[in-house]
Formats: sequence, C-alpha cells, structure tokens
Amino acid sequence: MDPLAASLAAERRTNADIRALRAAADGPAPLPAHPGVEQLVAHRRFHAAIYTASHNDLLIGTLESLWDKADRYRRLALRTDRGQEARDQKAGEHDLLVECVALGDRAGAEEIMRRHIDTSLGATAVRWLGHADSADSARKG
Repeated sequence: MDPLAASLAAERRTNADIRALRAAADGPAPLPAHPGVEQLVAHRRFHAAIYTASHNDLLIGTLESLWDKADRYRRLALRTDRGQEARDQKAGEHDLLVECVALGDRAGAEEIMRRHIDTSLGATAVRWLGHADSADSARKG
C-alpha cells in the first residue's frame, strides 16, 4: 500500500503537500540502533506526509493503522545497528521519494517506495521472525 500511496501522492500532490513533504524530509535522519522518540516521530512524520499527499482517506487511515501495528517490529529490528551504508541508502531513498513526488513521477515514486519498504526495518524484523519460526519448527519436527 505504501507504493500506491507514493504513486498517488506524485499524481495528486498540491504545492502545500510538497512543502509539507520537504519540511518532513528535513527532520528524519535514517534511524540508528536504539533511536529516541523524537527520531521515531520524525520518521513517521515523513511517511505520513506522503500518505497525506495521496489524498485518499481510506488509504491514509489504513496505512496509519498499519504503522501503529508495525512499530513493534521496527523496534525489534533496531536492536542491531544496520550500519552507515544501510542508513545512507535509506536517506537517499527519502530524498528520491521527495523528488519523485514533487516532479509528479508516479512510476518512480512507486518503485522507490517499493524498494524502501522491501528493505525496511519492519520487513527485516518479519524476515527474522520467519527464520526463527522455521528454526523452531525444524527443532520440533
């Protein structure tokens, strides 16, 4: 759903949305291991600015609800340091998302968001949990 929101944001964004997105992008740095509350809030604000620019209330509400539920997985993945290279990659993706949305590049915004989500903290935690479940099943079987 995040790639859809990014695509719609690129299509439907207003000048106010672009300003809000750029302002939100100035706040978050890629999340380090053990981030503070301010860092987590800034990261969420950036993604919320993209959702808002989609101008799709159902999608916005769904993504906000999912964000609430996924926070526990983000925190799990943040227990280890991803390293500077991974953090730099995330910062670059944020910058590219802003530019694609601002330029109205739907396909670009969708693709970058897809990559961003595929390597996100939540996705990383889910993969870890999946491996743990597989290992547990193998030991029990």
